[in-house]
Amino acid sequence: MSQNSSPPQLVQFYDPTLNAPDEEGRTLSSILTWPDSRLEDCHDYIQQIFPLPEQSPYNPSAPLISPEIFSAFRQRADLRGQLRQSFIRILSFYGLEQRISAADSGSIEDVVLEIVKAPNFDEASRRWIIRFDHNHLRITRIIRCLRVLGLEQEAEAFFLTLARVYQSCEGKISKRSLTFWTRAARRPLWLAPEVNDVGETGKGFLWEFEEGRKNKGIKKELEGETADNNVDVSASKTSGVDLIPQNTTSSQGPAPAHSLN
Repeated sequence: MSQNSSPPQLVQFYDPTLNAPDEEGRTLSSILTWPDSRLEDCHDYIQQIFPLPEQSPYNPSAPLISPEIFSAFRQRADLRGQLRQSFIRILSFYGLEQRISAADSGSIEDVVLEIVKAPNFDEASRRWIIRFDHNHLRITRIIRCLRVLGLEQEAEAFFLTLARVYQSCEGKISKRSLTFWTRAARRPLWLAPEVNDVGETGKGFLWEFEEGRKNKGIKKELEGETADNNVDVSASKTSGVDLIPQNTTSSQGPAPAHSLN
């Protein structure tokens, strides 16, 4: 971006100083004050506050994560901080909240982030602890967005809680939804959850990012250091959930039936 050009709309929207509105005239701060009923009934804000690199079939005009936006969020703590506020608000909508505690290391820089049930869980969870619902699509989107834009610890904590809820709710949530949540949490960033073709490389800038991070991790290992937050994506299955389909022509049909909203 040249010095004379403006930042992308999504960066301006998330910039805490600019607080720029989206195409509908809504600012991030205003959306985060909406009551739960409006968050449930409105269907075109979720793509704005949790953007993806892939186009939404339900809102094709929604902003996409470009290389420039990706770099801005990865480099700017203030943008990630605003995204974290969006995540905290949507957690409340789902009856969850985050809990931060000190790690065993005792370092003030090391914290443990957990997602736990909030006091409103029993009521709020009725929106999504069902066989299938549009909120399942939203959850897939949220996990992927957090990972892509640099809140990987939050994405992992969210996924682990979802997996525990899935195990404890006696089949009320479909395995297909869990499959897509797992793909969003554990696949390489360049491979979108709905993609069935293993040969696709997805967004090139995400592939380049992960290749660079992998190479840095290899270098650290060669130097005898431990690569922190290294996600193993070599396996095709985790806890019985398909991450990278081995048979892309399955009679069950293609994954895009779960296309993100």
